[in-house]
Amino acid sequence: MTATTRRSARTASALLLATALAGSLVACTSPFASDVCVPAVPEGASAALVSASGAFGSAPTVDFPTPLRSETPQSAVIDAGEGDQIAAGQIVDFQVSLFSAVSGDLITQSSYDDAQAPLRRTAGAEIDLLAESLQCATVGSRFAVTGTVGDVFGGPVDEAGLAAADPVVLVFDVQAAYLGRASGTPQLGASGIPAVVTTPDGIPGVTIPDEEPPTELRAHTLVLGDGAPIAEGDRAVLHYSGLLWDTKTVFDSSWDRAAPVTFTIASFEDDPNGVVPGLAAGLIGATVGSQVIVVVPPELGYPEGQSPATIPAGSTMVFVVDILGIEG
Repeated sequence: MTATTRRSARTASALLLATALAGSLVACTSPFASDVCVPAVPEGASAALVSASGAFGSAPTVDFPTPLRSETPQSAVIDAGEGDQIAAGQIVDFQVSLFSAVSGDLITQSSYDDAQAPLRRTAGAEIDLLAESLQCATVGSRFAVTGTVGDVFGGPVDEAGLAAADPVVLVFDVQAAYLGRASGTPQLGASGIPAVVTTPDGIPGVTIPDEEPPTELRAHTLVLGDGAPIAEGDRAVLHYSGLLWDTKTVFDSSWDRAAPVTFTIASFEDDPNGVVPGLAAGLIGATVGSQVIVVVPPELGYPEGQSPATIPAGSTMVFVVDILGIEG
């Protein structure tokens, strides 16, 4: 028996993927085969039985024999793509469709809509099967993975009637990959600029000096990357921490959430999707792969009465930013 994609009443994209989660081709040349990159999800015969058609980046039509099971997660390439291979720790944007491996029904899928943010994971991270499957894939590839509901969601999804042991098939479209952390050349510090020391995982620790904050905008490159410079209006993929100079406390950090963000690098006075004016000014011209520290005086921060509750009026803010890539 052959399963064909069927939109099921069990579709639950908001429940499953939003919270977690060209041409008809068969597996052939594999971007997973590498003397350097070792995939977290190995190739397997069960996954190789999955085929898919439809344009890359659009919801695919998927076929596989049912029931399709594998003792452990397996992967197989459907379309190898022509992009770079993805190393462990890189940030990856992708679309994915999830099917029951017993019935062939579509359970859920991402938006496949350029107007909406794609799914994003750190390749190889041991948080779910989605993240693990991306290690050693190539940008532009479409590939299949077999596994279980538990592999994807960490357990059963009772609301959707899915048991942890239920077998599933996933089909990925890998759209883009970015650095996982600043990767350039360390630079010397500067007088009056907070000191930054990073953990082996790239998470920064910031020491703010016991002195009055500077009254003017200060931006200093801690790690100099060799990628493209940010232009005003670019959508940049960043990891960042924001601190208050006076209290030396963190008010926000993407590292704490283990999830880099995309910001439009423009003042929110000029672009409603932008950032505080001082941060935009400090990042314009900085290069991908760099780590930059920006000290933002109150007049280049939030206007009076518009700052978040975590940022008192008149605060000097300190941002440490890893520039991981530029979208588009």
